[in-house]
Amino acid sequence: MDTKNKNNLKNYRPMKFVDRMERNKHILLLYDDQKYAYWIIGRYFHNGFAKGESCIFYTTDRPKIIEKQLSASGIDVSLFKQKNMLRIHGIDGSDDNKHDMPHTLDQMREESKRSMNPPYRFVGGTITNIGTKEGMKFSILLEKTGHQHFDEFNYSQICFYDLSKIEPTRKHEWISSLLRNHHYVIYASEPDKAVAFETALLEQDADSNKDNVNYFNH
Repeated sequence: MDTKNKNNLKNYRPMKFVDRMERNKHILLLYDDQKYAYWIIGRYFHNGFAKGESCIFYTTDRPKIIEKQLSASGIDVSLFKQKNMLRIHGIDGSDDNKHDMPHTLDQMREESKRSMNPPYRFVGGTITNIGTKEGMKFSILLEKTGHQHFDEFNYSQICFYDLSKIEPTRKHEWISSLLRNHHYVIYASEPDKAVAFETALLEQDADSNKDNVNYFNH
């Protein structure tokens, strides 16, 4: 990473929030520019490596694509893979065999962290087609199930969503549901638009909740 990008990353508003995040939290990452999303993911993993945590990235893409993105965000991919602290774990992107949600989530976790040492940090995109209503409904169900049991597990997780790919006719509803089923939200966008906060703040003010959901619909 060149000096200009390092300075831009250092001054990126959500970074201080990422550095202050507590362990064992369920984090929603919304983005409209993949570059900024990987800035957040890179910092999140960097902080985990500094604490001796194992970092695992779920993806339906080819691992080399993810490795290239992580490297561009400043992660020494080869080094941390060699230390068995970083794993890119491929997952099936279809909706088949995912209807037993608790079993599906448990199986993914156990397979991905095999032979790695706790505590863990996970990052994962969606395992359904979020461009359809059925895909978004199923994604919300997975998020809700995972969030209800999150305190039972010793890990943190970022779930990231490309805002441009979310089914558009009920987008406000989808985002509102996602906010309710995570502890933190980070909006990775242009520096003057990027924000991060605890979702518990939304529960205190229904009007504020509507305003914040509308903010992500811009």
